[in-house]
Amino acid sequence: MDLSKKEVEELQEQIIIIYKIIHQNNTFNTFFYEDMDFNMPKSESNLINELNELEDAEEILRRSIVELEEIKKNEKLEDKVFYEIIEGYDLRELYEKYGIKEPRDLDKLDIKELLKIL
Repeated sequence: MDLSKKEVEELQEQIIIIYKIIHQNNTFNTFFYEDMDFNMPKSESNLINELNELEDAEEILRRSIVELEEIKKNEKLEDKVFYEIIEGYDLRELYEKYGIKEPRDLDKLDIKELLKIL
């Protein structure tokens, strides 16, 4: 993937949005429904539903975020730097930047090429 620095940054931001939503959903499900025979309703976002079908979506997104940071900095980073990366982003600001007002808007994010690679 040959991307400009701006495209790498935008892709990383979009993946961070998706990661935070999936992580929040997984945390919620684990906390409230772990030992229950209950299926959470599907998201209004097809993108989130597709990623939820993957067994390790959270880990894939986490690795992608770190790899994009490595591309931006042009150096190899340790995995533990992941939380430092995402702490620098405010989800509300990212929602505003990419025009996300409701879950369906996540489908507008331009990460289809990344999904093909996954």
